Amino acid sequence: MSKTEKKATILIVDDVPGNIRTLAGFLQNDYQILMATNGLDALEIASTEQPDMILLDIVMPEMDGYAVCRELKTRKDTKKIEVVFVTSNTSTEQIIQGIEAGAFYYLTKPVNPNLLRTIVKSTLSRKIFPYHLHHEAKQLVHAASFINEVNFRIRIMDDALCVASFLSNMCPDPERVILGLQELLINAVEHGSLGITYEDKTNLQENYEWKMEVERRQALSEYRNRYVSIQFSRTEEQIRFLIKDEGQGFDWESYLEFDPKRIFDTHGRGIALSKMQSFDCIEYHGVGNEVLAVIYNRSPSLAQI
Repeated sequence: MSKTEKKATILIVDDVPGNIRTLAGFLQNDYQILMATNGLDALEIASTEQPDMILLDIVMPEMDGYAVCRELKTRKDTKKIEVVFVTSNTSTEQIIQGIEAGAFYYLTKPVNPNLLRTIVKSTLSRKIFPYHLHHEAKQLVHAASFINEVNFRIRIMDDALCVASFLSNMCPDPERVILGLQELLINAVEHGSLGITYEDKTNLQENYEWKMEVERRQALSEYRNRYVSIQFSRTEEQIRFLIKDEGQGFDWESYLEFDPKRIFDTHGRGIALSKMQSFDCIEYHGVGNEVLAVIYNRSPSLAQI
């Protein structure tokens, strides 16, 4: 990190100060740390300081972590802050409850320092689309509102982020759509065009080599001519995104919902989160290299997919 580059800010919330000090000790060299020992203080700090992410304990007096997370996600000024639960409870049901409350991940105590750093980096990467792209895309909203159908073809990660930013602004709630659309397009480039498997990504993230490998493959002739196509269409009833890649597909059925077997993996929840948070319907076709994501403009009973 350069001297002029601003460190990401992490708010650590736990009613036991010693737990906060432990987590802060693992992260303070790379991130700016904020602290809170209860839910109400956490909400106030989140609102005033706007941290990039929150490490949130669940079992706290007066207001538990689930209630804090749900409140964060209902507030306009805090709903985009990424939340990772940190708790000693390893019940699958409660883990899924936490993710359904709006958390991105679930770490169990005692926390492994290397896993913590990996999860923090992975969580913060969900905010990677550049603000200026999103801002510039907003300037085209008026003209884009007249578009009922348009096609794109992309090849690299930067293309995916740019197109996701533009297309999200053609939707009634851009902030709802942007992360889900990013997830689907990045998956298409990463796993489809570049052939990075689930196991590959696990190993690359553990060794902090994922970005380097993505850039390496994007430059290889083997992958240079592979593209992802995106078809956007709009009617009075719905908005549809049809995304196709040239990869071999994958076992998509196991990724539509949160799988307890992968609950502690460092990735693999993007499709389920997209389905839950960004779209009204996600439907994979064939071997999994084509996906349809739908947003209803009216009640789903009035729309036909």
